[in-house]
Amino acid sequence: MKREIGAALLLCLLLGLSLYNLHYYDALTDSVEAELSLSRSCADSGDFSGAREHAQQALGLWQDADAFTHIFIRHPEIDGLADAFYDLLQHLDEKNAEAAASAYERLNYHLDCVDEMEHPRLGSVF
Repeated sequence: MKREIGAALLLCLLLGLSLYNLHYYDALTDSVEAELSLSRSCADSGDFSGAREHAQQALGLWQDADAFTHIFIRHPEIDGLADAFYDLLQHLDEKNAEAAASAYERLNYHLDCVDEMEHPRLGSVF
């Protein structure tokens, strides 16, 4: 009976840690997307230096979480997000509003895809 209780407690612990992991990742992507939204607002109004500053802050938030992301997220997705961040920064440096708009879309798409992959669904469990 002690083994069953220990196993049940271990399963509850793993479930709790998994839920915390999802919460942490959601908070990370929400904060990165909030900075990107501010960056896009600045770029849309022609303030490319402000847009770059907010995009750099979003990248900083993402990079500060590398101890988490490099363990729980597949490396091709991390590489795709890094490429998307640096493409955006390049377009902001060039003050190319059209290319920056496309880069924002690409970056948000990557963040949404990774976010969706991290959330378990019935189909991913079975």
